[in-house]
Amino acid sequence: MTYFTLDVQLNVDSSRGPLGEAAYAWFDTLTSALAPAERAELAGLPAATRLDPFSDGPHGRPGELYGLIEVARSIDGGYPSSEWRHLSDEGWAWLRAELADLPFWKVTVWIGRFDEGGFLGDRMLFVSAWPLRRTPGWLILDAQVPADQFTDPVSGLAGQQRWLAAIRQAADRLNPSFGQVEYWRDKGRTALERWSGRENRDPQESIPRTRERLRGYSWLTIAAQEVGDRLGGVPALAATGAFQEVAPLAEGGFWLLATKDFRDYEMISANLVFEALAPALPPGTPQVRRDQGQPPTFVVIADPAHV
Repeated sequence: MTYFTLDVQLNVDSSRGPLGEAAYAWFDTLTSALAPAERAELAGLPAATRLDPFSDGPHGRPGELYGLIEVARSIDGGYPSSEWRHLSDEGWAWLRAELADLPFWKVTVWIGRFDEGGFLGDRMLFVSAWPLRRTPGWLILDAQVPADQFTDPVSGLAGQQRWLAAIRQAADRLNPSFGQVEYWRDKGRTALERWSGRENRDPQESIPRTRERLRGYSWLTIAAQEVGDRLGGVPALAATGAFQEVAPLAEGGFWLLATKDFRDYEMISANLVFEALAPALPPGTPQVRRDQGQPPTFVVIADPAHV
């Protein structure tokens, strides 16, 4: 059986406020919404921890809860090194101070339980933030979710709703330039970028243009205020019939949910979304690729400029 991962991603820029504050809001919102009991259980721990997930040997007692903050920085352009803290109240205070000191290489928050061998087991939450390397002033906010949390026949719909509520809270705070819930691709690419020609494949190039055009489309697409306005705003987007939900975000941007249930999003739905968003998509016809062993890809093989 093949297991896939979903990519929950927002892109934000510094024109709307300090990037460190945006990263902190991302971590704070998702952990509060999706793991409140675990966060409360970890609150009283000291900030300092000897746990290094990459060290040899068991890291804790089987079944015990862990919560970690990793801040990785590159020293003099070399390979990044990480500092670790408990995800406790003291750890949160340390993280906020660290996020005020940009640039960092990557910041990650982990919550899970140790497996039967005492190693880091199934991750309940794995949430990250990292700045663009080549274009300062832009930040990728990311969470990786096992796809079966959305596709399970019994609990999938409830899992989707929990995540959508958390993402909406974060997006309402952050005025994102782009967002998606999609299957995870290499290097944080969207499905469209994965199948596009070289000129449209690199997120380092496409993210700085997200207040002008979309990077792709998926079950959940978040469009910048500037992009959504160009598409006609809420009335025009709703009138396309492509979306189950169209809503403005509190600080700017548009929330576009294609189907109520993630499991119902297939090529028919993707084609409707593609046609609705075509004027804001990068030109060019995607290239069909042999993606054996890769997650499902719902990309229309057509040039949006011709729609």
